[in-house]
Amino acid sequence: MKELLVGMLAAVALAALLEVGVIKALRGVQLAASPLSGEGLDSFVYDRSLLTPQRDLAIVWAGLILAGVLGACAWVFDRPGLWVPAGLAWCAALGWDWWTWERAAASVKSVSWRRGWRHSTRRVPVSRVAEVHVVEKRWLGPLGTCYIALTLDDGKAVKLPHTATLGGLSRVEDVANFIRLQIQQVRELQQRRANERRRARARREPKDPQERELRRKLVELRRAQSEKAQ
Repeated sequence: MKELLVGMLAAVALAALLEVGVIKALRGVQLAASPLSGEGLDSFVYDRSLLTPQRDLAIVWAGLILAGVLGACAWVFDRPGLWVPAGLAWCAALGWDWWTWERAAASVKSVSWRRGWRHSTRRVPVSRVAEVHVVEKRWLGPLGTCYIALTLDDGKAVKLPHTATLGGLSRVEDVANFIRLQIQQVRELQQRRANERRRARARREPKDPQERELRRKLVELRRAQSEKAQ
């Protein structure tokens, strides 16, 4: 019995590690063909971790546990026929994890995210982001979830996908810091353009007060003549 229990735990751990490796490779191929940010490259990203406490992942873990239990039974009791349902359970877990995959990405121009089994992908220009916050929800010690919350220029709040705090918090903070950097650069560019427009208007306006007054009167005279002609 002890041998079976140890075998089950080892088989579940092996199934989970194998699933993480395969899903990472599949996602890499998918994003290379179709980045979340559209035509631009995803500069900083974070994914939903397998350790994230989420309803969709409960199905994934159920498949992995079933695959591990069946695999351990097939090994301990020498039942080769159990390898087939174990493989099917593992493939089902892999497929559901890939189908419900969630990810957030930040590029130079936009913030993008993909959420849920409906494959809904959204994108917000960096120029519309007013504030960036990293939100943590602790459950037990280092266990918990974290995500990025955005406040847009119209006051609307946007929550990006969650991931596990353990192993994911640093990546979430990297994405948040990158977005803040892009916001700062956008604001500096806008300020620079506004200063250039003010300088251009100042160059066009005459510096002599008398000349400005003469131009103002000339404009009013032309407007009055135009009204009389009509």
